[in-house]
Amino acid sequence: MRRIQDSPFQLLFLLLLLFSFTAMACQLGAALEATPTPRARDDDDDGDEPEPTPVVVEPTAAPEEAPSSEVAPIERLQVATVQIFAKQVINGRLQTIWTGSGTIISPDGVILTNAHVAAPTSPGLATLYNDPELLFGEQPDTLVVALSETADQPPTETYIAELAAADGALDLAIIEITADLDGNELDISTLDLPFVEVGDSNTIRLGEEIRILGYPGAGGETITFTRGNVAGFESQNRVGDRAWIKTDATISPGNSGGLGVNAAGQIIGVPSFGQEAIGGAINRLRAINYALPLLEAAEANSSYESPYVVTGTGQETFNHVTWADDFSDDDQCAIGPRDSYPSNTTLAVAIFEYSGLADGEQVLIAWWLDDEILSTTVFEWSEGASGDCTAFYFHNYGDPIPNGNYAVEIYAGGELEFVGVAETAVGGTAATNSGDTGNTGSTSKDGISVEGEILDADSGKPLSGAVIFILQPGTDLDAWLDNPTDAEVYAFAETDQKGYFFLPQPLQRDVEYPGVAGLTGYRNNEGYLEFSTDDPDSIYLTLELSK
Repeated sequence: MRRIQDSPFQLLFLLLLLFSFTAMACQLGAALEATPTPRARDDDDDGDEPEPTPVVVEPTAAPEEAPSSEVAPIERLQVATVQIFAKQVINGRLQTIWTGSGTIISPDGVILTNAHVAAPTSPGLATLYNDPELLFGEQPDTLVVALSETADQPPTETYIAELAAADGALDLAIIEITADLDGNELDISTLDLPFVEVGDSNTIRLGEEIRILGYPGAGGETITFTRGNVAGFESQNRVGDRAWIKTDATISPGNSGGLGVNAAGQIIGVPSFGQEAIGGAINRLRAINYALPLLEAAEANSSYESPYVVTGTGQETFNHVTWADDFSDDDQCAIGPRDSYPSNTTLAVAIFEYSGLADGEQVLIAWWLDDEILSTTVFEWSEGASGDCTAFYFHNYGDPIPNGNYAVEIYAGGELEFVGVAETAVGGTAATNSGDTGNTGSTSKDGISVEGEILDADSGKPLSGAVIFILQPGTDLDAWLDNPTDAEVYAFAETDQKGYFFLPQPLQRDVEYPGVAGLTGYRNNEGYLEFSTDDPDSIYLTLELSK
C-alpha cells in the first residue's frame, strides 16, 4: 500500500525545467510482479508536527592535510570487538535466540551496538526498516558479551551486560557490562578492557578506507575482517545529513552493531544493514556522531528518549468512507465508489477520512483475506493532522487478486492502537458500484493502467521526488527534452517517499509513447512505451536512474 498525492502540475513542471536532460541508452522497462503486497500511499507533505532539531551538528569541512599514513594495528581492534548473545529463558533454560556484534568504547565496559541487536522493540525501529515483525518481537532476558583474545579462536562468553540507552530511529544502543556469567556484580572501574576511540564521522571523505570487524554468521564462529571504501553519504528524514555512511565493504547478518573504523583506528560508523545492488552490494553504517547523545546519557546514568520518534496524539481516528475502483490524484477521494468487487479484480481501494494524526508517528496497515493475514506494512505518517480522503489499496501487480472476504485494519500511535477498519468481498454476487461518478477509473481493453517505482541503479534504494513524463504519441523526444512544453505531455507523476508512482491516465494499446524519468543529480532514463492487446490491464514498471 502506498499513499500518493500529486502537487499542482505547473509547479512540478517548472521544477522539471531545472533538470539537466541528458541522453541515455537506457529504455523504460516493464517488470511485472506477482506477489500480493499492499502499498501504503504516502508522501512528504508538510504537516503541523514540527520537525525535531537534529542533535548532531552540521557536517564540518574535511581537513586539508592528507590522512595519517599510520594504520592502527588490527589486533588492537580485534580484541575490542565483541560478540553479543541475546538470550531468553525457554523451558527453564537460558537459550540464545540471536547474536550480533558490538564495540567496547571505554575500559569500564561500555559497548556500542545496534538497537535491533540489544533492544529490538525500541520505538522507531520498525518504521526505519518497514519491518512490522519488530513491533511484536520480544526483548532478550539477558545480554551476554563474548570476548576473543586471538583471531583464530571463537569468542568466550565472559560478561553479562544491561541496556543503558537505545534509539530505534537510529538503530543504535548502548549496553554496559555489569556482572560476570554467574551474575556476580563487578567493580567496573577495575575491568581495564581494550577499547576503541570514538572518531568524528563528519571528517571522513569519499573514497577513504573503512575497515569492518564483527561476527557475521557467514564468517563462522571466529571474528571476520573486511575492508572497503566510503562510497557516499545519505541523509534521513527527521534525523539529518550524513546519517548513513555508504560503503562497498562486505557487511553480513551478524555483523550488525560491529566496528567500522578509519585508518587511525577510530570508530566512525556502526554496521547496520546491507542492500543488494547490480554488480555487488552497498552497505550502510550509522555515522558515529549520531551516537554521541546516547553515550552522554549512558555516562551520566540518565534516561534517553529519541528526539526523532513521534509518539502520536492518542486521538487518531480513521473512518471508512467507501471502497472504490481507484482514487483521484488531486484529492485522494474515490473514483468509482462501490461496496464490493467482481472476480478478476486487480485492485481494491479503501478510502478513509482521518483526524488526530501527527506527522512522523507510526501507522501500521494490515490486510486480511478470509481471516488469514495477507501482509502488513508500517510507515511514518506524513499526510497532516486531518483530511477528508486518504487511500490504501491492495493489488497483485497487474494480476487478479484472489476471491474472498477482505479486511484492512489501521493502527496508529506509539502503542499502535486500533483506529480503523473496512471490509469488502471480491468475487461475490454483491459486487456492485455504490455510486456513479461518470468515470469508474477502471481500465478497459483499450487502455492500460501504469504504476511502478523508481530506484537508484547502484543501491536499489527507492528515489523520492523523481518524476516520470509520458509524452503525446508522435512527439519528438529529443526536441522536447531541449524545449519541454506542457502541451506535449500526455501524463506525468512524481514518486512518493517510497519511490512509488501512478500515472493518472491509462495508456492506449498499440500506441508508442515517448517517455522520460528523471531526478536532480541523476541521468535521465528515456525511451518509449508500447503495449499490445496481449498485455494485462495493469502494468507495474520498475525504473532505475544512474548518477
